Amino acid sequence: MEESFTAPSDDRPAVDPASFHPPAVDPASANPSRYPSWVLLDSRAYFADRVNATTVKATTSTGHDLEVTFCLAHPPAVSYFCVHFPGISVLECCTTEPRVISSANDLALLCFPLRTGTSSTYDYFVYRAASGGKPTIRSVPCPPPTYRHSWHAAIVSRDDGSFLVAHLSLGRDLGHYNLHIFSSETNEWSTKHVQLKEPPGILPKLTHKVISLGEGTVGWVDLWRSILVCDVLHKDPVLRFIPMPRPLPKADYDDEPPESQALADYDAARSVRDVTGFPNGFIDFIEIEHCSKWSKFINMRSFKTTAYLDFLDTISDNDLLRYHEEDIMEDKIKCAPDGWKIRTGFRSISWNHWRKGYNFHVDDISAEPQLALQLLHLWDSTTEKCRVRNLKTTPGFPTFTIYGCALVLMSKVGADQVTWMLGVDLGKKSLEVIKPYRALRVDYYNPTFISCEFSKYLNTDPIQRHVFCFALFSIFLTFIQTEKHLPN
Repeated sequence: MEESFTAPSDDRPAVDPASFHPPAVDPASANPSRYPSWVLLDSRAYFADRVNATTVKATTSTGHDLEVTFCLAHPPAVSYFCVHFPGISVLECCTTEPRVISSANDLALLCFPLRTGTSSTYDYFVYRAASGGKPTIRSVPCPPPTYRHSWHAAIVSRDDGSFLVAHLSLGRDLGHYNLHIFSSETNEWSTKHVQLKEPPGILPKLTHKVISLGEGTVGWVDLWRSILVCDVLHKDPVLRFIPMPRPLPKADYDDEPPESQALADYDAARSVRDVTGFPNGFIDFIEIEHCSKWSKFINMRSFKTTAYLDFLDTISDNDLLRYHEEDIMEDKIKCAPDGWKIRTGFRSISWNHWRKGYNFHVDDISAEPQLALQLLHLWDSTTEKCRVRNLKTTPGFPTFTIYGCALVLMSKVGADQVTWMLGVDLGKKSLEVIKPYRALRVDYYNPTFISCEFSKYLNTDPIQRHVFCFALFSIFLTFIQTEKHLPN
């Protein structure tokens, strides 16, 4: 689940023209015999009249009919959803694209930014997946006046079929928050004041994600600084503070001036980090570090020095006796890129520490030769092996799967416009599957996809623990289900 605090604004975000051109429908995924056990969903809507077994209909608070349809694909391919307003222009209804703002179990929470004359409002809907082509959608009443809109709030699924919508907003004073909760049982919102007594310097400044940590427990994640954990079912909810591992200061890995070396760019957190939660209260964390190494750059000289013995077997006498005025130039030591590495950690919300998880360099990631048939740049003719290092993973945007022990990365090759989605098995240190992502609206530097599992609830019978249909990913998912790396 993802959530971010967004200050109210009078500006009207423009609708991206590419949002009117969704990706082509894959015939195999239009009416599948089984839906995937989870999907990597582009959370920002497309505007198109698409109809399939996932389609539901509703009416906005402004009186406009709408239809919502999900187009689901096997990860790491990206799924998406379409919104259609029959008989009216999209630009007359929406200020920007609707979004799926969080998901838990069979539920997905959608937010529609709607025009109301010269102002705007936000409608919330809860989509519930069900088998046999019978999904439903339910509107959520408008929040109270004290509610400060953000693009993302948490949806909390309960065993009895009811649900909560929980939103945490900043109060007037530092460390003070307003917890807004909607209950499907009462059909009403309530607001509670909560306080966090921590030093101001470590308090979260922005929420990048919301994670579910068990029955009623939600975590609001600032990927650089901390996680705020709260049991929203408790009569008197209390905020708990979990610090995040600090990133390397820029001074540790580049030669930028001191004024830009304080902390890695704050807004870039999602490009290198991700966090996911589990029903047992455990948290998995990942960071991608872009590595570098110090190397000697040798100036071309008329004579050769001992440094040439690093790559030459012999140096002739003639090479030693030559002289030129440029020979007085000194060799330079420079910092050069050296690939990237993955670090993971895990913890329970009851612990006072993080534990080391996986830690390996891109050169440790193996890949089967047949993957080079899809992406030729993977192949290294010198070693006659696939090298994941050949792919560009900056910024990367690591995204945990629902099960935590696998990862999806975004990648590119040089100046190629095609974005590739990479499925990496963390336990085996292997690249298991790659999928091209050719949508016109791909934003490589600000992707909006989230992991959701409501797709499996669309199947007509309970999904088997050992049967998952990751296209060309059977080995990977067998590992996930048999080993199921949940921290312990």
